[in-house]
Amino acid sequence: MPVNVDTVYQTVQALANKEQRGYLTPQEFNLFANQAQQDMFEQYFYDLNAFRKQGDQERAIGDSVTYIQHKIKNTNGVSINNATPCSYQGNGIWTLPTGKLTGRIFYIENNNRRELKILPGHVEDLLKLKASKWHKTSDEAYYFEDGWARIQAHKIIAPISTGITCERVNGKPGLVYWGYVVINEKPVYDSGSSKDFDLDSSEQTDLVMTILKLAGISIEDPTLYQAASQEEQQNMQLENK
Repeated sequence: MPVNVDTVYQTVQALANKEQRGYLTPQEFNLFANQAQQDMFEQYFYDLNAFRKQGDQERAIGDSVTYIQHKIKNTNGVSINNATPCSYQGNGIWTLPTGKLTGRIFYIENNNRRELKILPGHVEDLLKLKASKWHKTSDEAYYFEDGWARIQAHKIIAPISTGITCERVNGKPGLVYWGYVVINEKPVYDSGSSKDFDLDSSEQTDLVMTILKLAGISIEDPTLYQAASQEEQQNMQLENK
């Protein structure tokens, strides 16, 4: 379920007007709303990459990777192809398809699809695994990044030369718009000309905080930016309890 644009608009205005800190015109709100949505969507992929490199690859309810993937999958206008072919270049080197990747890379073995594990230390970690007597008989498969949109995929015994696929995200959030009609010289919400956010409903609070931060920077009001940051920290503390 997407985030209702009017709910965010009213919350932003209420917080911005608190202690007479300011007022956002509908045009300003729409500008900041679209920027916030795009920034948050882009951040998903940076976060996934960071969690992946930290070794957080467990696919369990509540883990960081699964949580972010849930948000991506529940973004309107976005679809995930989890079997996009990669191009083999030889000696275990593969070229990834263009576009945003969710981070999971797979290989086919005996008609079964298995996920490759990332080696944050690159080739050094692979050499350590090959030298370890505990891993010499392992059937695990690994990969490490080898330049822009390239990886090296290996099992302990040899490079992987067939069957590498990956997840690819297609599409992105569309434009969000708080539509209105003017009544008694004041803008009043018009659902017919409005467009809700495309992000998952769980992002409502973060959208409000991000828009307030952008507004505080734009009008050079540090108190508004600080208020948004403090509110965001309080929400994070509540979520982590």
